[in-house]
Amino acid sequence: MILAQLPDSQLQPLLYAKVTKYMLHGLCGVDNPQAKCMVNGKYSKHFPKEYRERTDWAKDSYPLYTRSNNSLVFEHNGARFTNQYVVPYCSQLPLLFDYHLNVEISARLETVKYLRKYIYKGPNRATMEISGGIQDEIKAHLDGRFISPTEAC
Repeated sequence: MILAQLPDSQLQPLLYAKVTKYMLHGLCGVDNPQAKCMVNGKYSKHFPKEYRERTDWAKDSYPLYTRSNNSLVFEHNGARFTNQYVVPYCSQLPLLFDYHLNVEISARLETVKYLRKYIYKGPNRATMEISGGIQDEIKAHLDGRFISPTEAC
């Protein structure tokens, strides 16, 4: 369901176009020390990722996705991108939404906690409510409540 590799441009040309447009992490480190992902001179997003022949779980319970060391390369503005720079994606989403969408497997408790942090951040909008000084704590709790599939089971 979730991939972190460049699709074959001959077999899946539309998916290849979307992945190379939306799902590649930009150059950082020595190639671009001013990149947004650089914090105190270090990679904060850990790109480029290691090549891996299978998906495993890291010590912090985040998945380490398969990234084959194959010959697939995407070149853009003189930079070469391999599977090491692909952000995990579900193949249907870039095709459906034509946009960058981060996708992760969330089956472990630590990952669900990470996702919950973003759920409580709320949507990118501002709301204002004028009330008579009464705060509806139940409504506030339900608006921010998220039940993961693991928790529901």
